[in-house]
Amino acid sequence: MTIYQVISEGILDRKALKRTADRIRKEYGIGYLLGSSTKIEASNNAGSGYLSYIQYLSPADGYSRATNERVASLCPYATKGCTVGCLGRSSGRMRFTSVQQAQIKRTRLYIKSEAGYYAVLADEILRAKRKADREGLQLSVRLNGTSDLIWENKAFHVLDIPFFNIFEAFPDVIFYDYTKIPLRHRQRAVTTPNYHLTYSYTGEDVSIERANDYLSIGVGVSVVYLGNPEREVSRLFPNAKSRVNGDVHDMRFLDPKGSIVMLKAKGDAKRDHSGFVVRG
Repeated sequence: MTIYQVISEGILDRKALKRTADRIRKEYGIGYLLGSSTKIEASNNAGSGYLSYIQYLSPADGYSRATNERVASLCPYATKGCTVGCLGRSSGRMRFTSVQQAQIKRTRLYIKSEAGYYAVLADEILRAKRKADREGLQLSVRLNGTSDLIWENKAFHVLDIPFFNIFEAFPDVIFYDYTKIPLRHRQRAVTTPNYHLTYSYTGEDVSIERANDYLSIGVGVSVVYLGNPEREVSRLFPNAKSRVNGDVHDMRFLDPKGSIVMLKAKGDAKRDHSGFVVRG
């Protein structure tokens, strides 16, 4: 069942969900899970009929480093190059300590209270969907702003009501993410109608293979670059069908299938020489 069905049938009390979510936000000291960024704002201002939100959790092992708690990395396939250059640590407004603290608080909620986390997330998506409907827009949500979690495998409960995953709970919301996780672990994701993945190239030899696996089924691949890397990109991905400028907006679900998404290096990524940044 979708979350709308359980609300309309009186199984889930929307007001009770809101009260619960507000209480949890206060308890964990968080404002909201879903927010914005410069590129998300550009997406929303692009006039293309979408309202987009993004969630920023602590990137890679950031939560463990900040709290000295040993927990699994939120980016299991992160490399040294992408970790150093992660936008969550080094670019734009994400440089500020207050922003990083907010990421830690959201991550703490996600780790410490799964039921609480999903109550807040469901409440926020419902709020965002209502806003999008009022404005005549399609809601799109990127849950892995600075994480790489396999959401399609995460069943959850909202006020003790079970859902298969967040995508089935909200079938009329477009979800999208970047991922470094190999295709063999994300087969369910690439067949989920309202979820769109883009593979993030990391510069390793194995990442070339993984990227081409995704391209072979029409999933786009993002490449962080400096200079003019056209020749190198063509060598790495000879079967790519098109190139898109990924810095114009964040709505990767609008890209032609099998595209190479070109993202100019920002922040600390400009100094990367691990291969993560393709140079030309």
